[in-house]
Amino acid sequence: MTNLSAKHNTRGLSRRGLLKLAISGAAVSTAVSSMRLWGSELDTTYSGRLLVTLELEGGVDVTQLCDPKVNMPGERKINHWADSAEPGQVGNISYAPIANNAQLFERFGADTLVINGVDTQTNVHNTGKLFTFTGSNAEGYPSLSALFAAAQAPDQPLAYSVFGGTSRTANLVSLNRFGNDLSVMNELARPHSSRYSGELLRPLSDLERSQTVVQSALNRLLAQPQLSVRQRLSMLRYEESQATREGLRHLAALIPEQDELLPDEWLQLPTGEQAHSTLKRQMQGALMVLQSGLSSAVDLSLTGFDSHVEHDAWSETLLSHLADALNFFWDEAEKAGLADRILLVVGSDFGRTNFYNDGNGKDHWPVGSYMIMERGAPWGDRVVGLSDELHFAQPINPATLKYDRSGIIPTPAHVHQSIRDYLGLTDFAEERGLGFRGVDSLPFFDPFLSS
Repeated sequence: MTNLSAKHNTRGLSRRGLLKLAISGAAVSTAVSSMRLWGSELDTTYSGRLLVTLELEGGVDVTQLCDPKVNMPGERKINHWADSAEPGQVGNISYAPIANNAQLFERFGADTLVINGVDTQTNVHNTGKLFTFTGSNAEGYPSLSALFAAAQAPDQPLAYSVFGGTSRTANLVSLNRFGNDLSVMNELARPHSSRYSGELLRPLSDLERSQTVVQSALNRLLAQPQLSVRQRLSMLRYEESQATREGLRHLAALIPEQDELLPDEWLQLPTGEQAHSTLKRQMQGALMVLQSGLSSAVDLSLTGFDSHVEHDAWSETLLSHLADALNFFWDEAEKAGLADRILLVVGSDFGRTNFYNDGNGKDHWPVGSYMIMERGAPWGDRVVGLSDELHFAQPINPATLKYDRSGIIPTPAHVHQSIRDYLGLTDFAEERGLGFRGVDSLPFFDPFLSS
């Protein structure tokens, strides 16, 4: 790299940075004549911190999960379970004694921060999802995972991978939507093979021979000093695409055979109905792309929580499945060597009413909760934010997090600001005009503060 001008040192530059050098004309004729920065000789996979968001779609009833409420004399019944039971307790976390909540918090309570009494200020699904996962109830802001991917690994080909949930990029980073069909991964990582059977469409030897010929021609062209900036930029972009192919080989090595991909799950409800879930398969795919080093952030979702009729049957069945899926996720993350790197954020559109309707269901309610999980987190085994006996959000002191009549009621914006601070994303967001105006930074991750 000796022919680059002194003020342009390529050491530590990203691919995007080198492309900018080429565009500006700072990269002179021999700067990339034998460059293999994006080829197989260097490990360009991402190895930093990872972010996973899980959307409980439809509006989860947190009074049956992490913000339990018993029935109050003279008020309409909040929960049928409270007729015969009291909330359970693991460490500092109180939970509803239904579904598999006891097992969930006994295993993960020490690594979990519960944020209760979060006011989404809406009963509308789309607005609630937007607010919960971007921190803004208006369009124009990225989802937390997109912001993280743009800050951490913008040049990785699958930096922001979506398997479900509410996703916004704000033009910061590309979105890669896998959905529920993980056979797409085969098509992406093995373009020379059949998407479903894995059968080779052409011999690998032919592909390797053609790639060798093309690479040799590229090296000869890059060595020519008369190349224009535009021509050199085209060569660099091609070189970048070669790096993507190398990275996808990491992913291809991780993809199981078609019959090893997890199937859809049909969950039997007491009413005789069935709930449909692809959550574990989403988790399987998400962990693959994270393990490949091609991604830093993924979105997941579990649908079915919009329980306007027969609420308890739907809620308890899905919450049992959630606990089972979280066990699966962290077990598989451990096997993949990722468990120490992941921050998992679990949220929902909003909550559900503090009473049952005529169909034994519960309707939309603006107050909900977040659960944030990280292995070995010093801020785990804590509950911050609070709601009263009838599940109305209560104000807290922005410094102590204790109840304070003159304090503030947390919204998703406060939660996102706190997570941004914790992940080191605040400056990155503000530099791009994506900061939250007038939103206090609450010390949710201070291990010594609880509500």
